[in-house]
This record gives sequence, structure tokens and C-alpha cells, in this order.
Amino acid sequence: MKYVATKVLKKLETNKLRGGFRDPPRTLLVPISFGVSSIVLLHVLDQQLSNRAESGRHAGYNLHILFVDQSAVSEQVSLYESLDLLKQRYPSHTYTVVSLEDCCDYSVAIGMPALVDASTNDQRALDKPTRLKSILSSLPSATSRADMIEILRRHLILVFAKKHACNSILFGDSITRLAEKTLSETAKGRGIALPWLTADGSPSVGISCTYPLRDLLRKELGAYASMTSPPLTSLICEAPSQTPTSSKDATIDGLMTQYFESVEQNYPSIVANVVRTSGRLVAPPTSKCMNACAVCGYPIVSESWDGDQLDSAVSQLRDSNRSEYGKAICYGCARTV
Repeated sequence: MKYVATKVLKKLETNKLRGGFRDPPRTLLVPISFGVSSIVLLHVLDQQLSNRAESGRHAGYNLHILFVDQSAVSEQVSLYESLDLLKQRYPSHTYTVVSLEDCCDYSVAIGMPALVDASTNDQRALDKPTRLKSILSSLPSATSRADMIEILRRHLILVFAKKHACNSILFGDSITRLAEKTLSETAKGRGIALPWLTADGSPSVGISCTYPLRDLLRKELGAYASMTSPPLTSLICEAPSQTPTSSKDATIDGLMTQYFESVEQNYPSIVANVVRTSGRLVAPPTSKCMNACAVCGYPIVSESWDGDQLDSAVSQLRDSNRSEYGKAICYGCARTV
């Protein structure tokens, strides 16, 4: 029990996320997916705040809990009942719910071909869930759709954090999840963005992103969740990974999840080595004049490999009529859209 809490709180100290005694409390955004990792992260942080309040010590930070509802585009069951239970157990924090289709209200990824087409007068008359489904249905594969959902979810979290003046985002990714992300993003052609996607800091997105659970395996967090009093298992709504019945429905993300589920049981050192190796990658230097991908938002480094499919170092977005909008996209997103 103490092992997990110590790992999390040490990360907060290392990244200097707690304000000083004379400083106003900082606002830390915690995205919740109701998986074991994000629930354990919230529990540990809430316990620390409660302990400091009982002893009359300065808390140093406040928590803002964000849930991104993806039920409009996935088979995810409604989690609002679970959200009510979460509020009852941890009532001292601020809670907000946004829907994935709210991406249509923001200028995120608006340069994508499908989103450009969805901005016409006919598409604007449709409700947001229908517009988002239209965007996803235009993508060529299940991997592309899963990738786009994750990109839009991350965009929403980043935009929300900036809009509400949050000082940092605490993502509940375990070392197992970071290993999955490392290999899946590399396979999707976005390996050059790994320093921004998996490392603490991520200055390219304009706000600090931290992974307090990056030294803990998913199975360790599952054991922790079952040992708390009362257990956290009633708050966790995480569907077990299943092998698709058709290869057309298989995704790179799903395959990586299944792979590391088996690896972390018997060979946890492999999981740690994957993350530690990616942690040695250094983000290329960026500048204000550097192109940012119109889809994922990460900087495009001209020296990066773009594959044989692209005619130039930087691909340009086109709409359904093949008209260029001058929006640059990275190699990985070119494969997605």
C-alpha cells in the first residue's frame, strides 16, 4: 500500500507540482477513464490531501477531475452512475464531464479533411454526435478510428486544461500503458512524438503533462485497488480486452494491450525496459516557426522519415475534392487519415 503511494507522491515532488507554503494552491487536472490506473491515482492524491488537511498542513494543490464521455462513438456503457459514486467517495474535488463530440466546438484538429468537409452548411445542421460519427466513418480502418478517438480525447483534455488555467495534467498511465503506447505509436508512424507523448513535461503542447504512475505495473495497481478499505473495485469499470472475431476489427492499440497483459505477468522487466528505452529519446528542438501537425498537434520535424508514400517532406491535407488547405500533417497522421 505504502509502496504505491510513495511512488506517486515522489513523482509530484520531482516535478515540483505542489505549491510552496506561501503560494496559492495549484490546480492539477486529473482525467478519469474509470480504469484501475486513474482510479488509483485519484485515491492516492485524495488520501494525501486528506492527511495534510487533518494535520493542518498546506495542501499545495487542488484537484479538478475530468471525465471524457465517449459513449457516442463506442460501445462504452454509461458511466454516470459510477461518476456519482466517485463524487460521493471523493466529494472535496471539482468534477466536470465533457463529451468527445464536443471536439466539434473547438478548433482542435479542424484542419482534418473530414472535419473540413463537416464544416459545410449541410454538415453544420447535423447534431454533434452525428458529425463525429461521420468523421470517424470516413477513416479507412479500425486502427485509424481508434487512433483518431484517442487523438481527439487528448486534444479535448489539453484544451480544457488551458481554458481552465490548470497548472498541470496528471495522466493515470501505468508503466504498462506507457509501454503499450510506445510500441503502438511507433507502429503507427508517430514514433518521433514519443518524447512528447510519454515523457513528463511535454512542453510542446503548452502545458505540463505528468505521469505519476509511470513506475508502477498495471497488475500492481490492481492489487492496490483490492486492498484499500473499502476496495476501489466498485469504482472501476474496465472491460477486459478481447480478441476481435474479425481481423478487420483488430487495432494496433488492442494488439499491444493484449501483448503487454501477458508480458507483465511473467516478464515485467521487459515492460520497464521498453519505457526506459523510450525515456532516453530526446525531443528535437522546436521553434515558433516550425510546422505543427494539423491532426495530432505535435511539431513536424523536417528531418524525420516520411515514408515513400509522401511527395514532399511535409504532407498537405486535402478535402474530398482533393483541394489542398495548406495544413501540414505528420507521417503518422497521414497514414491515419
